[in-house]
Amino acid sequence: MGKGGGGQKTPYEAPNDLTSRQKASLIDLISEGPIEGPIHVQGSMDDLGCIYLDDTPVIDGSGNSTINGMYAQWRAGTLEQPAMSGFTASANEVPVGIEVKYNSPVTRTITSPNIDRLRLTFGTQALVETKDNGDRVPTSVQLQIQVQRNGAWITEKNVTINGKRSNSPYLMAVVLDDLPPVPFSVRMIRITQDSTSDKIQNNTVWSSYSELVDISQTYPGSAVAGLMFDSEQFGNKFPRRNYLIKGRIIQVPSNYDPDKQIYTGIWDGTFKPAFTNNPAWILWDLLTHPRYGMGKRLNISEVDKFALYAIGRYCDEQVDDGFGGKEPRMTCNAYITDMRKAYDVMGDMCAMMRIMPVWNGRALTFIQDRPSDVVWPYTNANVIDGNFQYSFSALKSRHTAVEVRFIDPDNGWKTSVELVEDDASIARFGRNVMRVDAFGCTSRGQAHRHGLWLLTTEKLETQTVEFTVGSEGLRHMPGDIIEIADNYYADNQIGGRLTHIDYASQTLTLDRNIDTPKSGKSSVTLISTQGDPQSYEVMSYPASNQIKLDTLPLGLKDGGVWTLTLPSLRRRLFRAISLADNGDGSFTVIAVQHTPEKEAIVDKGAKFEPKPDTPLGGFISPVENLSVDIESDASAWQVEASWNTPYSSRGVDFLLKLTTGDRIVGTASTTDTMYRFGGLPQGNYVLSVVPQNDRKQKGEVATTSFAINPPLPPSYIEVESGYFSLGIIPRSGGQNSLRAQYEFWFSEKKITDIHEVENRAEYLGISSMWVIQGRNLKAGHTYYIYVRSVNAVGKSVFVEAKGEPDSNTKEILDELDGYFMTTEAGKQLGKRLDWNAETALILSNADSQLSRSLLVKHGQSQAGIRELWQVRATDSEAWAQEVKEIYSAVGDNKSAIKETQTSITKLDEAIGQRFTEIRTEMDKAQADIISNSTAISNTNKAFAENKTQVQAKFDKQEGMIQEKMQATFNQAGDGVVTHSINITIVHNNVKYNAAGQVISAQVKNGKLESFFGYNANNFAWY
Repeated sequence: MGKGGGGQKTPYEAPNDLTSRQKASLIDLISEGPIEGPIHVQGSMDDLGCIYLDDTPVIDGSGNSTINGMYAQWRAGTLEQPAMSGFTASANEVPVGIEVKYNSPVTRTITSPNIDRLRLTFGTQALVETKDNGDRVPTSVQLQIQVQRNGAWITEKNVTINGKRSNSPYLMAVVLDDLPPVPFSVRMIRITQDSTSDKIQNNTVWSSYSELVDISQTYPGSAVAGLMFDSEQFGNKFPRRNYLIKGRIIQVPSNYDPDKQIYTGIWDGTFKPAFTNNPAWILWDLLTHPRYGMGKRLNISEVDKFALYAIGRYCDEQVDDGFGGKEPRMTCNAYITDMRKAYDVMGDMCAMMRIMPVWNGRALTFIQDRPSDVVWPYTNANVIDGNFQYSFSALKSRHTAVEVRFIDPDNGWKTSVELVEDDASIARFGRNVMRVDAFGCTSRGQAHRHGLWLLTTEKLETQTVEFTVGSEGLRHMPGDIIEIADNYYADNQIGGRLTHIDYASQTLTLDRNIDTPKSGKSSVTLISTQGDPQSYEVMSYPASNQIKLDTLPLGLKDGGVWTLTLPSLRRRLFRAISLADNGDGSFTVIAVQHTPEKEAIVDKGAKFEPKPDTPLGGFISPVENLSVDIESDASAWQVEASWNTPYSSRGVDFLLKLTTGDRIVGTASTTDTMYRFGGLPQGNYVLSVVPQNDRKQKGEVATTSFAINPPLPPSYIEVESGYFSLGIIPRSGGQNSLRAQYEFWFSEKKITDIHEVENRAEYLGISSMWVIQGRNLKAGHTYYIYVRSVNAVGKSVFVEAKGEPDSNTKEILDELDGYFMTTEAGKQLGKRLDWNAETALILSNADSQLSRSLLVKHGQSQAGIRELWQVRATDSEAWAQEVKEIYSAVGDNKSAIKETQTSITKLDEAIGQRFTEIRTEMDKAQADIISNSTAISNTNKAFAENKTQVQAKFDKQEGMIQEKMQATFNQAGDGVVTHSINITIVHNNVKYNAAGQVISAQVKNGKLESFFGYNANNFAWY
């Protein structure tokens, strides 16, 4: 008889019938406007092709949409742009993210004064009930939304969530329209008991609330994008947004077509608005724009636009992109979204274009590293003492590989790294990697060229030259290319002066004998009638000190400079980077090595075998850049010598000899390009290095001298008296190979025993110079400074100097014992004025405005009157402004009077301002009167100020007088009332705080003090 069996049941899973569907609506601020607009990509002609959500393009490569129900609008950022349709409310979403439990309501207080409606977003993390038989079925949970009105909680909504959701959270939204006055509180209550079993999952959560404002914003002057889409596709969260756009419309040359990147005709210096990614004109915009750039600090006339024009054309030239096509040499595609130092931004822009900013005394100009004509030749015959001093970059500082980070469009607009390597240098010197960011670079080809330019510069341009010249030093400016014909460096006579010009025989007689080349063609550089160096082919050599040309140029003079370019030697070119006036009629020039072939190597992939610098370089490469580093070695010293050669050193040994006086300290042979000598005592040394090939043939010897000694004391010390300060500048008679610096010690009294300085004086620090200030230095008092040289080996003896600080308020400051200068009155008395170019605050976003103008022109003369009235009122702010201006001009001579009155009232502040400026200008003369009256009242302080500045300028001479009355008190009861007059004179580019007067009273920490001060060279009472 068999046993009966039972049946089995499969658990039932009810479908998920709760679906979260919320429409996300947002407006993104893209940029300061106006901009060109979105870029249509992937064949799409609508505005969706340039949008990326969570790094996913809205339109894929086939032109299909990847986001359902996506809608987008753009506004370019004009001042009169319309509001976007469909975006009638702006919302400020505030996250909550708290679980709502039974008997534990969640409450939030609303304080925003501009709220019209409130949207609550809430739901369940899961909603499902599991029966005893395993079935998973729908269930429900109840919530209640209450608003506090007049102190009582009023139920606004009863919400029941009924259904099943087991795979993800479910969210819903409720909008409350009839809101009480702010501040008010809203809370969410759970009516259903909390689940105590895993069989019922019905946790409830308040996700967020949004403060809705019913207003259609136009966002004038702001480029914005409005997006609408189904938020369920992003887990009911806002995705990360990126936009591919053509950016700001800026000022570009009037003859420039930025789309085709071509320039037509001759530029007249005027501009037009257009979009461009040419970095030269982006830099111009950053330097001159008055709002987000440096336009308020840097006048347009103080930026060399014609230098930028040449740079811009250079940037637009087409070069190989590395993929068989062409692209502009440099473009800039960047967002500047964070506040940065102007100098850093300018540095990034300049590095992109291979340029260096230089202030030439009149304007900000730019030096670009590119081939250009030689401006002037320098030889041993036209520099002081015939001396050129060279320095070389250390071998360890030269890189052999560069990792360039750039924004890669092929990598989803993320950062990629382009590796640029010099295989030959890596094989010789090892791998030394530099890591850089290519600012604004979105091209792999441009990133590669940037890295290759850095490597090539460090490899080929390793020298710096310094020399001193007379008036001929003024023939070039910083940035110009100059030729150096150094007979000693070349070991050949390649430069000098003319002693005789014979036009009959077309022959030049030189001031020295030259070694005539056995083959090849030579050329001579002479100064033309226009004062420019020109090159001419040498036809023959009638004598050892004569050369014959086909035709002698006119205008040659006895004593003129000549340089000779031999077929076996490379012409040595340098780019001048500084020109310093020594004050005695001489000028010191510093220049860096310039290799014209570098552009072709970087931009065209050319390879060159450079000629040697000396006649011996053609067979066995002489060593270059021989240098030594000195380090401590127990009780003695260690020297590390390093050098390099212009060609491969395979099969070459280097013979080293180290001597001191007539004694050989050590010898060595190595195949490396560095060697260490250890255990050296103090003394003066000479190191020589000779290359030798495998056939025992030797090249030219290279030597360097160095000293391992404590430094010599300063020869003398300059003490410059400043305004309550002393500038200390040590001077040494000779150079020290260890680059000594100086120790500075300070004493108010003379120290008779120099050995007691460390015990009785105050140590200031180590530097090349020192400025003593901020120590309440007294005028008329003699202070003593003790300075000694220091280096890695030791220290010199002290040298004493003394000085007295300058002050035009000596009598007052001595009486007040320095305390006066710490007060507001003292600070005002010591104020130096600057040429006042400030203007009034100009308001924008007016609700209503009215303007009228009158203008008449005749030839180069014009006269006009302009008036503008603007008003605006909102719930939290009201303002009004009136601007009146009359002006006239004849050519560059002009006169203008402008008055601006502004009234601003906010919920927590009231401001009033009247600004008047009278300005005239003719040739080198300029005269202005500027008045500014401001009153401010707010919850923290009251402030009133009336300031008038009268100023006159003729060429480099300036005079300014300012009268200022100021009163302020704060909530703590502290305040200052000041009436001051300051006079500043600028004479021959030196600014003097010429005279001043101040009357002041202040209350601080309950203490009342008053002051009366004068600052002048002379006093007179009548």
